[in-house]
Order: sequence, then structure tokens, then C-alpha cells
Amino acid sequence: MNKLEADSKYLKKSVVVNIIGTILKVCGPMLTILLARIFGPAEFGVFVSTQTLLLTISRSATLGLDKGLYWYLPQNKLQGRPAYEGIMGSFWISIAVALLCTLVIFVGSFTPLISKELPWYALSLVFYAACYVLSNTSESNRKPQNAIFINSFLVAVLAPASSIAMHFMGIPHALPLGLLVGQLGGFAVHFTLVRRQFPEMPLNPIFRVSKELLIYSLPLGFNEFVSSFLIRSGLWMVMMFLGPEMAGAYGIMVTVSNALQTIRVGFTPILTPVIAGMERERLKTDLKPVYSYCVSMVTYIQLIIGFFIILFPGEILSIAGKDFIVQPETLGILLLVHLLAGFWGMAIVIMNGIGKSLYTLKMNIFSLAVALISGYFLVPSLGLVGAALSMLLYNVIAMIWNNAYLAKMGLWPYSSKLISQIVWMLILIGFYVVLNVGMLSLTLPQKIGSYVIVLAALGIQFLLQKKRLEQDKNSVKR
Repeated sequence: MNKLEADSKYLKKSVVVNIIGTILKVCGPMLTILLARIFGPAEFGVFVSTQTLLLTISRSATLGLDKGLYWYLPQNKLQGRPAYEGIMGSFWISIAVALLCTLVIFVGSFTPLISKELPWYALSLVFYAACYVLSNTSESNRKPQNAIFINSFLVAVLAPASSIAMHFMGIPHALPLGLLVGQLGGFAVHFTLVRRQFPEMPLNPIFRVSKELLIYSLPLGFNEFVSSFLIRSGLWMVMMFLGPEMAGAYGIMVTVSNALQTIRVGFTPILTPVIAGMERERLKTDLKPVYSYCVSMVTYIQLIIGFFIILFPGEILSIAGKDFIVQPETLGILLLVHLLAGFWGMAIVIMNGIGKSLYTLKMNIFSLAVALISGYFLVPSLGLVGAALSMLLYNVIAMIWNNAYLAKMGLWPYSSKLISQIVWMLILIGFYVVLNVGMLSLTLPQKIGSYVIVLAALGIQFLLQKKRLEQDKNSVKR
């Protein structure tokens, strides 16, 4: 079996795992929507905003070392280093920085600068940071099923379920304590599984990593900090300009639309180690079939979820309650953003895979500037729609820039066979417009029937395209 065949076999297995993970991912958002119904728009809005801040801090605490493992662990084999090199150093450094951030928050809570509720959320910081490193270790070692099961199901279900249980038991601070329970459970399972993968790895505290890993990771760490602000800038500006209730409504729509984003994000740890393990010569020959296969799978799964969301938006949003159905057209814009990013936005994965971590940092800093400037003008005037349009604007700019840069390097990764995906995306967008401008009104049985027809058509298209992509791979091998 040559290297391309080995990579293709791994990707096919990972796609199956991702599909199973996608099914499991439904449970977490549904419970999150239920949280909104139980705790109300205002409290849920504060929860969503604070949780995103927590995610930003914990991601930054890793200094990018967790993301660096995607590239560094596959390189261990090529460079003849121990398979576990870099793991525990990244682990202990991330924990130390997270502890320092936690201490700062607790000290700050005795001043008017930090709310009294934030320290309760900060209890989860260390476990968030540790889980990032351990999760990425499994993914870098080509075991994405570990991270998918733990992050997308176990933690995603355990955290909101714990908050709901504590609420009905009358325990105060139920929302932040639920997060803590979820992260503790995820950490325990992650640590056990990583230990099984590397039984010879020493566990003693090591607060150093190789210069090579550090140079690659630090731009990713700054990039993670910038991209975290970038991704959540819309929600925070809604919170600042429109208040917590509108932030809660926007948070629900972001949660629903993120069902598409998680598909693309789920392929990042699958594809990055594969690209990182390619020699320069293989990038010219093997990148296009491997990358096109991943884009094809991402788009198909997104289309399946996307059609469901646009056909049944009222049924989905009604779980949270009528107070959260505000400017529903916002949901359509968010879906469009994630559809485009699922096809064109994965170019950034190639950049990180070939070691261009500094480039991605510069790109995200520019995108953040676009997001803040556009959001400053659009959110106060257009509300939730303005936040979604700001997100669409900076994503489109980044996608054009990244793909133009790849073309300049002679690494155009898109097969012509992907044109059918673009056609399907246009169909979904057109279908959404028709349903939401009053041109077509469907009853529930008609919606169900339409969805079945779409699934059948996508299934036929998938089988045809799979055959064509296999022919492309065979031609490359010959």
C-alpha cells in the first residue's frame, strides 16, 4: 500500500467516524437549546457570552501548542523522534498558563472590574486547556474517534444535562458548575485514552518543548486568540449594542447554524496530519485528490443538515421558546456562511499543514479588523442580521485571499468533479429564499416529503461522485 492509498484509507475511515459524530452532535445543541428555555433569554445570553470568553482564554492558554501537535506528531515519525515527544511538555505548559489565568480572574473578582459570577466559570479553565492538548494528541495520532466521541457527545451532553439537573435541585451557579462537570468528565476519559496510546510516555511535569514545536505553535497560539475573538465578535457586539436578550436569541441561531460549522471543523484534525506528513513532491500530486475528497464529504454532510434546518426552522427554534425567534432571516445568512466555508474555507487547513502558521495569524488579524469595523456599523443599524452580514463579509474576504495564495503557490486543490457541490449549494440557497419570501408555503407532511426527496437525490449524487473521485485517485497512482 503506497502513501496515497494509506491516506485515502484513513480518510474514508475518518469520514465514517465523522458521520457518527455528526449524529451524536445533535444531542448537545438540543440540550443547549433546552437550557435557553429553562433559564430564560437574559440569563442564557450572559451564559453564552461568558462561555465564549472562557473558550477564548483557555484556547489562548495553550499558546498554540495543542494545534502545533497536529503538525509535530506526524513529523516525529519522519524525523526519527520518540512518538510521544512534545505531548507532555505541551500539556504541563498549558495547565500552568491556565492556572495563572484562573488566579487572575479570582483576584480580579474582588474588584469592580470582573463580575462575581466569572470565577465560577473560571473553575473549568484548567480542564478546558488540558482537554485541548489531549484531544489534539489523539487526533494527531490518527484517532479522531476519541475526540469526536468525548468532545461532541460526552462533554456536549454532560455539561448542559448537569446544569439542568442542578437547576431543578436548587443548586446555585448551575450553569458554570455544569460546565465544570462536563470538562472534568472529558478530561478523565481523554487522559485515559492518551495514556493507552503512549504507555511509555513519562508523566512527570516538563515545562519545555522543542524550539521547532514552539516556533510553529506560537503563531498558532496568537492566531487562536485572534480567531476566537473573530468567531465570537458578532455575539459580543450584539451583547454590547443590543443587550443580553438579543444575545441569547443570536446565540440560539449561532448554535443551530454551527451544526454545519462543526462538520468542517471536525475535518481539520483529520486532514492537517495527512498534509503535514506529505513530502514536497507529494503535495504536487496527492494534495488535490485527498483535499477534494474531504471537501466533498464536508459539503455532503453540510447539505444534509442544511436542508433539514431550512425546512424545519420553526420546529427547531420553538424548542427554545418564542422569545428566541427574532429576525429569523439571520439564520439563513449564518447557514450561507458555513456552507461557503465548508467548501472554500478549508484552504486554511492546507496552510497550517504545510507549516504556514504565521500566514494564518496575519490573515485572521486582518479578518478581525474587518469584523470589528463592519460590526460596529452593521449591528446597531441592522441588529442580528447585521452581525450575520459582518460574519459573511470577513469570511468571503478570507476565502478569496487564501485560495488566491494557494493558486500562486501552484497548489490549487480543487477537482473539477466538485462542481456538483456548488450546484447543490445554490439549490439550497435558492430553496431557502423561496421558502422565506412567501413564494412557497409547505405543510409539515410536504416538508417531510421534500426532505426525503432531497436525501435520495444527494445519495445518488454521492455514489456517482464517489466513483469519479476514485477514478481520479487511480489515475494519480498510475
